Amino acid sequence: MTGTDLWARDLRTQNSVCVPVELVSSGNYVEVYKEKSLSTSFNLIQFANDFDTITYPRLVDTFGAPSDVDGDGKIKILVMDIKDGATSNSAYVAGYFDPINYLPDNFLLRVRSNFAEVLYLDGRELIAATNSDPNAFDSTAAHEFQHLLRFPKMYETNQSDELWINEGTSEVASDIAGFGPQTSRLDCYSGVNDSRCDDGINGVSLLDWNNNSAEVLKQYSFAYVFMRYLYDISGTNETEKKQFFRNTVIGSGGTRANSTGNLMQIFKSSANFDTTNLTNNNSDVFFRLFTLLTAQSFGINNFSSVQQVSADGQAPNTIDLTGAFVKYPLPSSLNRLITHPVSPITAKNSIKQGAANFYATSVPNLNASSYRKNQGRITGATQGILFWADSPQGLNTSFKFLPGKDDTPIQNPTKPRSLKTVIQESSAHGAIPICGIEFTNDLAHTYESIPIK
Repeated sequence: MTGTDLWARDLRTQNSVCVPVELVSSGNYVEVYKEKSLSTSFNLIQFANDFDTITYPRLVDTFGAPSDVDGDGKIKILVMDIKDGATSNSAYVAGYFDPINYLPDNFLLRVRSNFAEVLYLDGRELIAATNSDPNAFDSTAAHEFQHLLRFPKMYETNQSDELWINEGTSEVASDIAGFGPQTSRLDCYSGVNDSRCDDGINGVSLLDWNNNSAEVLKQYSFAYVFMRYLYDISGTNETEKKQFFRNTVIGSGGTRANSTGNLMQIFKSSANFDTTNLTNNNSDVFFRLFTLLTAQSFGINNFSSVQQVSADGQAPNTIDLTGAFVKYPLPSSLNRLITHPVSPITAKNSIKQGAANFYATSVPNLNASSYRKNQGRITGATQGILFWADSPQGLNTSFKFLPGKDDTPIQNPTKPRSLKTVIQESSAHGAIPICGIEFTNDLAHTYESIPIK
């Protein structure tokens, strides 16, 4: 990069803004920058050192080395006041990874690329959150780092991974970096001790995400718990567990975990997979794991008579998952769900795909004609759970990556006449972006008349 500042998105408008920055720390693997106008007492130097010596090596050991499009061998982290429209006590964007930075800069687009590995962390609300959660800043950085490590694999294979898998993996990445288990996520999942998550995951779809939904916090929690469960039961030691997670991101046998079905395909090759208890069919494997996790989360441990619908419109079959329960109990990382199980408040009269509806009384019956594949039912002494362990997209859909999908709508400004004066070409890295340029009457000018080299 030839400019001294960094491009970032104004998330309210989806336009790029040029952020004046100052270098806080430069380590072996990370450079931490701060927005010049940002005032904070948070120890960014300590954070930079921890990321450089703890978070980076642990996640690279799990997911593989990051890309290096700018050839400097380092990750850039920009701490700034993220422009997200947040107000006092409202939701805010704690951090993000912008895939545009993986691609060469396009001078004509309103979303600009630094053509470098960049993470963005919030320097206001997120730092304030460390008063109640000392790990909030570091864990967010680890979360976003997984996205950065994952994106090149998505792009190279022309696949857009299911959102719940990507986000759930990032949540567990924070744990792997040393910032878990995440009590706030577990409490949101169960609906305990978190006023934002009344009813917990009752009726919430794990698979069909909407980031603008009021349920998004619950969906993050659901994705975290499910992926943490998979991580822990995939192996009997950390090496085996990390190998499973690495395979989900990088791929194994030509398959990546871009879809729910492919995630199950990779899980079947994990060290602790048991065909006898989970079968060898991706759809059935997911049904059984979904059953085991959600029922145990609700405090139900009797799996001798689990009902499963094998095809649309058919009455359910009864299967015995007692052996699977013995093989795959809730791991110690999820112990809080044993002491704080899901506590539903509101009965749900309809069921979503990828959701579980919990009841403290008998489970209502469904008409046989309305049954759908992989709907199921399990009851305890005074409790019940009705669930639909299937994906709206289908378990084996192959998702295609759409270049620019995160950047649309894109507006093309008038092409400046002095294009060559502000864009250099590098045979090794393509177009090099220069942040710190403004356009007036189609001409390029630099701030403070800084010459462009």
